[in-house]
Amino acid sequence: MRTDELIAELSRGPWPTVRPARRMAAAMFAGWLIALGGLMLIVGQPLAAVARTGVAPFGLKLGFTLALAIISTLAALAAGRPGQHLGPRLALISLPFLVIAVVAAIELTSVDPAGRQPLLFGTSFRSCLTAVTLSCVPVLAGTMWAYRVLAPTRPTLAGFLAGLSSGAAAAVAYALYCTETTASFLLAAYTPAILIPAVAGALLGPRILRW
Repeated sequence: MRTDELIAELSRGPWPTVRPARRMAAAMFAGWLIALGGLMLIVGQPLAAVARTGVAPFGLKLGFTLALAIISTLAALAAGRPGQHLGPRLALISLPFLVIAVVAAIELTSVDPAGRQPLLFGTSFRSCLTAVTLSCVPVLAGTMWAYRVLAPTRPTLAGFLAGLSSGAAAAVAYALYCTETTASFLLAAYTPAILIPAVAGALLGPRILRW
C-alpha cells in the first residue's frame, strides 16, 4: 500500500483516540510531577508565593499556562492523526497569548517609559527562563515517548506542538512559585520560556516521530 493510500485509509477508518490521549496525559502528568518535585527540592513548598502576590496575579499566571497547556495538547493529539484539519486548533493556541498581550499593553501604556522595564522583566526573568526550560525536560521526554503511538504526517509541526504543550505544562508548575504579578512579565518571560521547548520539539520531531 502506498503512503497516500495508507493516510487516506487511516483518516477514514476508526481511530483509537482514547488510548493515545490517555497515554499522553499519563506521560505528561508523570513528567510534570517530576518537574514539580525538582522545584520543591530547589525552591520549597508550592503556593507560598501566593501570599505575596495575591490571588488575582496567581490566577492570571495559572489561567494562561493551564489554558495553553490544554489547547496545545489537544492540537498535538490532532496533529498525530492523518487527515486532520489543524487550522482552527492552531488559531486557538494564539488566544491565550493574545489575551496576555492585551493586558500587558494596558499595563505598559499606563506607566511612564521608565517604569516599563520592571513590569516586563521583574526581578526573576532569568530564573523563570531557566526553571521552565529545565522543568520541561521530563515533560517533553514523556510527551515524545507517548507520541510514538500516533502517526503524524508533519513531524516537525507535531514536535513543535508536543514541545509547546510540554513547555506550557512546565510553566504551570513554575507558576506555583512565581512571585511576579504582571501580565507584562508573562509576555516577556513565560512566552520565550514556553517557546524554547517548542522549538526543541520541532527539531526533534523529524528524528523521533518518524513512522
